[in-house]
Amino acid sequence: MKKYELRIALKAAARVAHEREFSIIGSQAIHAHSKRPPAEVLLSQECYLYPRTHPEAAALLDRKLGRNSAFARKHGFYVDVVTPEIASLPEGWEKRVKQLRVGRITAFCLDVHDLLASKLAAGRLKDLELAAAVLKLRLAKVRTLRARLAKLFPGSVSERALLFLTTVLREVRRKTRSS
Repeated sequence: MKKYELRIALKAAARVAHEREFSIIGSQAIHAHSKRPPAEVLLSQECYLYPRTHPEAAALLDRKLGRNSAFARKHGFYVDVVTPEIASLPEGWEKRVKQLRVGRITAFCLDVHDLLASKLAAGRLKDLELAAAVLKLRLAKVRTLRARLAKLFPGSVSERALLFLTTVLREVRRKTRSS
């Protein structure tokens, strides 16, 4: 999803939910941190967000802007309404969000290190590919990311995510040397 598409999604979500504040906890949060996000962000068709003050609007947002909606068929991307509980996020993530303004709408986007910690905790291939791309572009600091991973709960999630980080860093170094 390109930034202009994210703006379209946020404006539509605001209109449907009668809401001006959203939290973005997926890869689209990168748009708040970089003018040139990696291809993995641009190719993604979904925007994981939730309304901050009207959570009851979630079902309506899903129906009007979700994967199977007319909005998705028209635009080729969709809104996936989620809650922060769905992701493994480091302690204190709420204090580190970065605001992305779209007119009178504010999207509170995950800090890039918190986003990567969540992606490494999930450990799906697409998440590891995103982490590698973000690290290769140096949009995140490895030291900060390690510290955030250490704050994940429970301990086994942190350990697994640190192992994934080691693997991702090895792959980034290998690709950097071969290019």
